[in-house]
Amino acid sequence: MKKLINLFVEVSLAISVAFLFSLFSDYFWLWLVAILLCLLAWHHVTEFRLLQALNPKKNRDVSLINLESFSQTVAYYRNKNKKEKRENLRLLSKLNKNIQYLPDAMFICQKDGEISWCNQIAQQMFDFYWHKKMHKNIFNVIFYEQFKPYFQQSKKTRPLVLFTHNQRYLEIHIHYYDAQTLFIVTRDITEMIRLLHSRQTFLNNINHELRTPLTVLQGYLEMLADAPADAFQQKAVEAMQAQSQRMATLLRQLDLLAKIESSSSKDHCAFNMSEMINSLQNNSEILNCHQHQIDFNIAPNIHVLGNENQLHSAVSNLVYNAIKHAGKPSQIQVSWQPCEQGVQFKVQDNGNGIPATHIPHLTERFYRINHQASGSGLGLAIVKHALEQHHSHLEIQSEENQGSTFSFVIKQRFIVSV
Repeated sequence: MKKLINLFVEVSLAISVAFLFSLFSDYFWLWLVAILLCLLAWHHVTEFRLLQALNPKKNRDVSLINLESFSQTVAYYRNKNKKEKRENLRLLSKLNKNIQYLPDAMFICQKDGEISWCNQIAQQMFDFYWHKKMHKNIFNVIFYEQFKPYFQQSKKTRPLVLFTHNQRYLEIHIHYYDAQTLFIVTRDITEMIRLLHSRQTFLNNINHELRTPLTVLQGYLEMLADAPADAFQQKAVEAMQAQSQRMATLLRQLDLLAKIESSSSKDHCAFNMSEMINSLQNNSEILNCHQHQIDFNIAPNIHVLGNENQLHSAVSNLVYNAIKHAGKPSQIQVSWQPCEQGVQFKVQDNGNGIPATHIPHLTERFYRINHQASGSGLGLAIVKHALEQHHSHLEIQSEENQGSTFSFVIKQRFIVSV
């Protein structure tokens, strides 16, 4: 609006001056054109001086009479845009060269699967050739039957893992640039899968090879415990029995952890989790050697779609840990109640609490706060992996001498209505 007012004022002034001159001589239109040309020249010089003042370090070789553009300002911004485009092209060229050294295969393609760009690793991984002048569809490159339904999903919560014809495991992530363009990243995870299989095999072999001699050792220790012996021998036998029992517990927990890690949602079925938690109440009273007050607040008849054995291990570990480590005679509250996200299981006590430095490490394997205490340090690791199989996680809140709270939520989509 302000520009229009300025233009109107200048044109009105030019017409007034031309009319004034035409009173002394004819040719009003000639005077008007001459005055407008003078105004235009004045604007041109003013623009040039302004740009020189704004850019004092700029090369002064620029001519006042610039035939590239009628306006000095337009010419300035045009040159600036050209320079920015050159810089962007250099940056893109450098980025394209560096992308070639990344270990992951990358594609940019359209929603119909047409490939717009891919790097050299992608061509090597899927054994094809692509050029920017060629038309290639992603479904002709990644031709496995699991890929097309995954590509067409509107919401992708997990990456897709493919087992290829050349015995490789590939993990595929798809991200949206916009409604029509997708960015696909493919990573070779064969070595990681083989490492996991090797660890699984090692744990299975350890369980198999140690369980038999341990059973024999425990049998002979029971015989020695029943035989008459002096106090020193009896103490030695009891110590060996305690350690062999600890080793047997460790093997059972390692076996359980390995089974949880290798399990899948195919093993899930509906069961009454309320009844399962209530069944722990009798066992908790037997283990309650510290005279804790244990209260169970369980919502009845809540059925869950999951692995009953895994969730039983998670719940029992949390309850027995509270009984074992709360310390002084404490009040322990076990609850299983509906919440906004689904149903929450919570074990809360007002016992010793846990120092803040230990909380981030509690779910690590073999991690123990007190190395003198009994226990393998695998209980909360089992809880963590069991909950991951059910798309949940363990929440830990604790303060020293104030107590601890361990909780997790089973999401609403896993709650079965009966």
